[in-house]
Amino acid sequence: MSEWAHIIIRSVIFIVVLIFMTRLLGKKQISEISFFEYVSGITIGSIAGEVIMGLERNIGHGVLAIVIFAVITLLVDYIALKSQKFRKLVEGTK
Repeated sequence: MSEWAHIIIRSVIFIVVLIFMTRLLGKKQISEISFFEYVSGITIGSIAGEVIMGLERNIGHGVLAIVIFAVITLLVDYIALKSQKFRKLVEGTK
């Protein structure tokens, strides 16, 4: 299979994975997200871009990395809801 076909297949797979992760993490307006959530979103997109273009790498590792990063983001959001001290730490307020 040509490199173009690999890129197209990987792109479609990662669009589906990213849509799923976005739905899992919840819909929020830009003004409503914390700095941590902003950085998490950029990182997840960066991981997806690296795996899409890294044809010599295993696509499963990229999907696993995105899933792990999304789960960690969800866990941090949950802990921030339960603990005011942790929320202040994550949001960067004193």
